[in-house]
Amino acid sequence: MTIRNFLKDKTFQIILNFICSFSLALYLLAVGNTITTVTLIFISFWAIYFVILLTHYWKRNQYFKKLELLRCQLDQPYLLQEFMEKSWLLEDQLYCNILRKTNEAALSRINTLQKEQAEYQSFLEGWIHEVKLPITGMRLACHNGKSVDVRRLELYLTEMDSIVEQALFYGRSENVYKDFQIAKINLKETVHHVITKNKYLFIENQMRVDVTFDDIFVLGDKKWLAFILTQIISNAVKYKRDNDSKLTIQVKESTAETQLYIRDNGIGIAQSELTRVFNKGFTGTNGRQREKSTGIGLYLCKKLCDKLDIKLTINAKIHEYTEICLTFAKNNYLSKL
Repeated sequence: MTIRNFLKDKTFQIILNFICSFSLALYLLAVGNTITTVTLIFISFWAIYFVILLTHYWKRNQYFKKLELLRCQLDQPYLLQEFMEKSWLLEDQLYCNILRKTNEAALSRINTLQKEQAEYQSFLEGWIHEVKLPITGMRLACHNGKSVDVRRLELYLTEMDSIVEQALFYGRSENVYKDFQIAKINLKETVHHVITKNKYLFIENQMRVDVTFDDIFVLGDKKWLAFILTQIISNAVKYKRDNDSKLTIQVKESTAETQLYIRDNGIGIAQSELTRVFNKGFTGTNGRQREKSTGIGLYLCKKLCDKLDIKLTINAKIHEYTEICLTFAKNNYLSKL
């Protein structure tokens, strides 16, 4: 609050006081007082009035500065009125009561929405698990078949299972801490598990996969990591080149971290779009050319990696390659648990 804004707010009061003081001066002159006496009274009145104004400005300015500082320190700023100092001004007390009642109504509405969202999420997770059962059953029924149609059906079931899992993990992504378990996991075993699960996707798309590293252990959650790898691999297959497509998975290890590189020789990504590929719903130039693109896969991977303390980066060159790197930090303390 500036002095200029304060005086602007008091404009009506100042004009009213000026009219009153001017009328008083005219009356005093009319009843026979000298100009000197009237001038002294006029000056004294305005001097006292301006001292009162400045004092009031200073107090109000300090009051609002404290409120702003308190607001910045609170984790939940909407509860500001609960921590406000009690003011002797009736106006402040009325504002505080209005804020309290408004926030109570807002919090009540938020609690209702959160309850409804939790119920919907619970229903959605239950529905997804129910859907996965017939998918698993159909996959087992097709397991012994060798015809082209059966293999294609296996591919469709793999894609359906991936989409269902994406919905499940998307619903859980806000509360990762409730579901994940940090443990030492074999990175090579996890990668091979994901490749085996998606083998029909590679076969149908005639894509070679090379895994060029031995057993390496990292700290993480196997189930969530497998989901992240599945999304990355699905993207690599979706944007593969028409012939001689290849996916290479390798690891670089240092004393501080382990880096998992997933590189394909597909259609790549334009440099101008690299900073946006993790944005929700962003499909880019490639996505607009492929109807199946939703812009959710990499967004969800980035969101989960941030929550699991895995650094996710991407590098690409149009018409040449796309390379995604997952960086796992090494923590000597956790590794001893």
